[in-house]
Amino acid sequence: MMVSVTDTANPCNKAVLAAFGLGTDDEPLGRGGEAATYALDGDRILRVLHPGGDIDQIRRNKALLRDLNASAVSFQIPEIFEFGDIAGRTYGIERLLPGSSLVELLKTIEGPERDHLIESYLEAAHALGDLRRGGWNFYGELAIAQPVRTETWREFLTKRAEKSMAKAGYPLDQVDAAGLALDLPEPARPEFVHLDAFAGNMLTDGARITAILDFGPTCIAGDRRFDPLAAAVYLEPQHLLLPISTTRDMDVARSWLRSVGLLDMLEPARRWLAAYWAFAVNDAPLQSWCRSVLLQSR
Repeated sequence: MMVSVTDTANPCNKAVLAAFGLGTDDEPLGRGGEAATYALDGDRILRVLHPGGDIDQIRRNKALLRDLNASAVSFQIPEIFEFGDIAGRTYGIERLLPGSSLVELLKTIEGPERDHLIESYLEAAHALGDLRRGGWNFYGELAIAQPVRTETWREFLTKRAEKSMAKAGYPLDQVDAAGLALDLPEPARPEFVHLDAFAGNMLTDGARITAILDFGPTCIAGDRRFDPLAAAVYLEPQHLLLPISTTRDMDVARSWLRSVGLLDMLEPARRWLAAYWAFAVNDAPLQSWCRSVLLQSR
């Protein structure tokens, strides 16, 4: 959900901007579902959360990022320097990450250059598992207040799908959550999974992925293969998460998955992801996609 541009005139928002030497005339670097982002200097950004923003969630995000090994990957990940509350509005100061929006670049390129960037996107998603190889003694959510955590991957997949579909209500709450996990293998150990590594959360220099964003509530200890699988699912033109994606993009993604032995897992991962995202009841296009996947496959 995009924040209204009139939010910059909100007295609370004005107070946060003023505290950091910014004004309502300063254009944000971007606006997303959680926050508006502003440049502070050549090294830092200011994230101003929308009304109702959860400072405890920022605290959990920071703890998660501190627990990951950023040097294990070729791209950068966020670093939260500080966070707080001014006049009732939550803010965070983070490192400015290199690159520009992958989504914006995909709007302008095609042919071999685009194919290469789609492959780079999948490779970066696959590399996310290197951020922490094992070390957790559970499968489950890493950065939410009341996490679902289990001893086995399939048990987590079942319980998390049940939770999401229960929130969605009828008819999704009638889908067999345990059945969605049957075709997904048990991994050797719990590794890091971002789960929301779609093109909108990646930055690029035009040749490679330079940074991945939004480490937080979606992140889990699980099967690291889920990130490239999810990245491919999010490319589906009918998914609507990336409306600029093409059939050719999906062909490139399928070819890449085939080359690393993951293509057979794509469809069961797609069904489970539809169950997972069913909790987003206020996102009508996403709900429509979840229903189309889950109800068609019954």
